[in-house]
Amino acid sequence: MAGAIADLTNLPGIVGAFLAGLAVNGAVQENPARAKLEFFGKALFIPSFFIVTGLLIDPVAFVGSIVEHFPLAIGIIAALLAGKWIAAASVGRAFGYAPAARLTVWALTLPQVAATLAAALVAYDTLNGAGQRMLDGTMLNAVLVLMLATSILGPVLTERFAPRMLSSSSP
Repeated sequence: MAGAIADLTNLPGIVGAFLAGLAVNGAVQENPARAKLEFFGKALFIPSFFIVTGLLIDPVAFVGSIVEHFPLAIGIIAALLAGKWIAAASVGRAFGYAPAARLTVWALTLPQVAATLAAALVAYDTLNGAGQRMLDGTMLNAVLVLMLATSILGPVLTERFAPRMLSSSSP
């Protein structure tokens, strides 16, 4: 319903759905219905979101775009990795975290999935007065590669760094 209202106001439906999710989350903070809503969301809405998004991708055009613009995708991933590392290292030093803890914080912040996808799809669907997309297909594909890379890299690095953090904090 929120998506339909967003459509009526010329906003992408995903924006309305996102705002509805925030409202529901705020309304059921300690309510017993929260567990049922979380289960329903994880079992139905999140998979549906990714299936619908996957159906938007033309695999041949996606692979061709990434091969043709490979430096762009690598540059975006490298910028994200560096930016997250700088943030985790500076904040970790400010709070006196051990190097292993700073690396764990960095790894935990890497995955860019739901919000990144929502923002990219909204930007892709947004047109200016001349009918040009705010985010073209090449950038959308680079963002999809970023999501794939970080959703794999984040958990792998967290699995590697978290035990070091735990062993360095034991007496």
